[in-house]
Amino acid sequence: MNSRDLFKATVMNAVKECYQIGYAPTRFETMIQEAHPVEVAKKFVISGEFQYGFKELLKLGRADLTIENIMLDKQFIELFGPQELEAAEWRLENG
Repeated sequence: MNSRDLFKATVMNAVKECYQIGYAPTRFETMIQEAHPVEVAKKFVISGEFQYGFKELLKLGRADLTIENIMLDKQFIELFGPQELEAAEWRLENG
């Protein structure tokens, strides 16, 4: 499995876990059906705003389920540029 496919599988597992903890990321699911999760992640981190789902997951103490956190996993950093990774880190620290 290449890293793009593995990233997608990891994101899908995080979505499943969101449902298990009582948060339904339906808008996010629609987005990742329309575009690959790598592209969605890039769009999110440079958007400049904290999405509702991101804030909800932080409130629930589950930053590990955010796409930003998944982006920063060592096995996926090759999929993103330095600015995107820096933005993901900043969002997790400041969200």
